[in-house]
Amino acid sequence: MSKSCENLKLPWTNVLGAQFDSVEDADAWYMNYSRLVGFSFRKNELRRSKSGQTTIRRWVCNLEGYRAEKYLANDNKVREPRPITRTGCKALFRVNYDNSSGKYTVTEFKTEHNHPLTSPNEVHLLRSHRHVSEGDLAQAKALMHVGVKTCQVVDYMGDQVGGSHNLRFKRKDLQNRLDADRRAEIGDTDSMATIAYFTEKFDNDPGLYHEFTLDDENRLRNLFWTDYMARYDYECFGDVLAFDATYKTNAYQKPLVTFVGTNHHRRTTVFGFGLLGDETVESYTWLLQTFLSAMGNRKTKSVITDGDKAMSKAIKTIFVGATHRLCCWHLERNAQANIKNEDFTHKFRDLMLTGMSAGEFDQRWFALVDEFKLHEHGWVKQMYAKRHKWAEAFLKGTFFAGMRSTQWCESIHCYLNRFLQYRLKLYEFVLQIDRALRNIRTTEVQDEFKTKFSTPVLTTHLRSLEKHATNVFPISIFHWIREEIRQEATLIQFEALNCTDTNYYTLTQFGNVDIKWTVVYNKPTNKIDCSCQLMDSAGIPCRHMFHVMKVEQFRNIPDNMILHWWTKKAKDYTSCNLARSQVDSEIFDVARLSSLSTATNKMCFYAAKNEHSYKEALAAINQLTSKFQELFGGQRTCPQSSVYGPQTKSTILDPVVVRTKGAATRLKKSPSNNRKCSVCTQPGHTTRSCPIASNSARSSEANAANNDSWGTSILASSSEHFSFYNSEASYEIETQNECGSCSQPCSESTDHLWNNSSMPPSMGSNTFTFLPYPTIHSDMWPGDNSFH
Repeated sequence: MSKSCENLKLPWTNVLGAQFDSVEDADAWYMNYSRLVGFSFRKNELRRSKSGQTTIRRWVCNLEGYRAEKYLANDNKVREPRPITRTGCKALFRVNYDNSSGKYTVTEFKTEHNHPLTSPNEVHLLRSHRHVSEGDLAQAKALMHVGVKTCQVVDYMGDQVGGSHNLRFKRKDLQNRLDADRRAEIGDTDSMATIAYFTEKFDNDPGLYHEFTLDDENRLRNLFWTDYMARYDYECFGDVLAFDATYKTNAYQKPLVTFVGTNHHRRTTVFGFGLLGDETVESYTWLLQTFLSAMGNRKTKSVITDGDKAMSKAIKTIFVGATHRLCCWHLERNAQANIKNEDFTHKFRDLMLTGMSAGEFDQRWFALVDEFKLHEHGWVKQMYAKRHKWAEAFLKGTFFAGMRSTQWCESIHCYLNRFLQYRLKLYEFVLQIDRALRNIRTTEVQDEFKTKFSTPVLTTHLRSLEKHATNVFPISIFHWIREEIRQEATLIQFEALNCTDTNYYTLTQFGNVDIKWTVVYNKPTNKIDCSCQLMDSAGIPCRHMFHVMKVEQFRNIPDNMILHWWTKKAKDYTSCNLARSQVDSEIFDVARLSSLSTATNKMCFYAAKNEHSYKEALAAINQLTSKFQELFGGQRTCPQSSVYGPQTKSTILDPVVVRTKGAATRLKKSPSNNRKCSVCTQPGHTTRSCPIASNSARSSEANAANNDSWGTSILASSSEHFSFYNSEASYEIETQNECGSCSQPCSESTDHLWNNSSMPPSMGSNTFTFLPYPTIHSDMWPGDNSFH
């Protein structure tokens, strides 16, 4: 670049004849010039030679020219036309390519403007000077990746530079840039981008499994995916499975089905996700079959869902032999919704969760039905027919790992709502799911760390058994078992029978001697069985077993009473390859960016102390920026280059928006009595659309000048008795019409509210007599000119 272009302080008359090495240099110079002067510019003329060499490039003021007449003459526009900004400004800047020197020479430079120039504090609003740099975009994406809103991102970035007016862009510019970047990542279709993302992720996580189906129009219908960690968790904790659907998590309104269980810390663990096109038996059957295939055809032993019929039929078909339990929380809510009696709901819940024999359950059930006279109630009959799926009397002894409801699913859904929005496309939706999974698994690592490097304090009366429990079980399970040890102190030994190889104990509880439990201790096998069956259903020793351990002088909990599921060794973390399965290349980029931003904070803090250090730091930063920009060619990496290539033989179209059960639109019920207008009391419209009120309003302007001198004969629709008030006097108006006098009003007469500047409607001939009215009615406001 020539010296006249390198030094912006030279007079602008020296620009003509100046030379630039490239069009980009000329563009950069004119941008700096326009920013200092205070106007916006745009590119105008471009000419190239046959070889593709740019020969002429011209820039003009952004207000050059005028809006086309055809746009000004169009009167049928729905939207408000944009304000006119073109003024025909003649300012321009032009360069021509010089073949002899191989540079671009300034051949035309006009500086006169026919419009006001912007002040320095308004320059950042000029269109040509608003630009979101790659660094700003990367920082905004990093913040938005963790849920920060766009407006908050702009506030944060503005605070970094001393105010939003120092930013080179507005919030809308950042939103547009983010949206364009998002569209570039998604590529042709959202569905293909999502499938391609799974294909690319498989290189980092060989255990990733995904499957999908298409409809007749080649649109994505159903989708299931899981990863290596989820499949390994199912191998360790897959004997109990709970799944449920949630809604309004994506732009296509596809219900999200989450498969969850509980791990050895009593935390919710995720086994997989599914998106369905509908909630039919066929869709759930496909989903469960795909889930089973992903898990190596290892069937679960117990399943917990809500009362969805399609789910139940699919479970019966796929998980043959598994015990299906209905969610107790949904049943309790349904009981209140159907019976609408809190006393019944309380007793129903107690009957549902209390362990008892089948005969005792039937006895208490029929007593409950008799008490509330529900013999013919359809919901009650239906629940009794399904009692084997929800009553503890029939489910006692089946292992559910302490789970009774789908609240484990609901907790995951509630947590996912922090990451998901109903406007998310599938590709963004899957990315947010992965982010949420990383956070969930981080919590598990924290639980594991806490278990390894901390020991609970012993507080119970059975210290040796409690000490052994701290060595075997994680902290959360230990707290569960410790509560059973504490409750052992409330038991009373009612009877004991010692035989050769077996001892029998009958126990009761202090304050509740009517309930008895039988505990059997087998000496040769060192095994203890209890009639409460907590060990069978939850997998931990009950308080009754601890009583027998105390009587038999046990120092440790027997091995046959320690379920491997709940132990510290339930999950072998050394077999889980976590090196790259949890982190993809884009996360590495964001992590490096955050690390560099943190590392430079301290340098920036000290460099800003004085002018010299500031300039030195800025020069070093600019030097490094130019170096790395040349190294990467000024291009930013985009996932589309590696992920969104041709991965499939045919294009997969985006799904249509579906209508689900859980998010069904409520239809408005038509009211039994049609709403009536308060002015004319006629149905079918309101005061705002009343023809009488509108006629009165239209005539108000014509009669505004005659407010103080009304005629003695006006028109009205019925026999009425009115009073009105103005600034001078009060009047009472008596009316007569064909239906009779005011003493016998017409059956259609109503009380109207009219403004005194409006004439009453012309619907029938009436005569009004104006009589002085000595006092103002109590229901009238001072100064209010209105009829009552």
